[in-house]
Amino acid sequence: MNEASRVVAESQIREITRGHLSVEELDSETAMALTLFGIWGLNEFSFDEALNISKSLNISLANKPAGYRVSDKKIGVNLGAAGRRSRGAGAEEGSGFHAPLVRKGSKLRIASPQERQDNRMNAPQTDWDIMQGLILAHEKGDVIVAREYLGRHAETKKDRIMDLLSVCAREMDDKEK
Repeated sequence: MNEASRVVAESQIREITRGHLSVEELDSETAMALTLFGIWGLNEFSFDEALNISKSLNISLANKPAGYRVSDKKIGVNLGAAGRRSRGAGAEEGSGFHAPLVRKGSKLRIASPQERQDNRMNAPQTDWDIMQGLILAHEKGDVIVAREYLGRHAETKKDRIMDLLSVCAREMDDKEK
């Protein structure tokens, strides 16, 4: 079963990244977030569909509403407030969501970079966190601030983070067409 999960995960990650990344290069939370984002972008999707994908990737969905340490084979899920949550509204501890997934009833969605918890973006635990933090750094101060953020948090994995950023840019561009 683990071998089948690995093959499915490898295929999905290779397809989404157009062959630039492999599942072995990514932590579990990033692999799952990337897969879900590649399919649905920032739109809502059913919890059951996410659960099926998580089983195929051998990554469990774990309710992690506040400051948690990332562990292998899991992705954190926040319980969201009604409707789209604005930064700071109903925050658990500070402002924003700690985990990359937000659940509202039977629906999930990927938290946008602007919705993520500041502490998690300033001390990223996963490549997904770094990529979202990089987007925020760019919004804050353009290329100079983004380059400094990338150097501070991804010195040895800049190419991987840039590949993740390329997937996000491509997906967002496809959604606008």
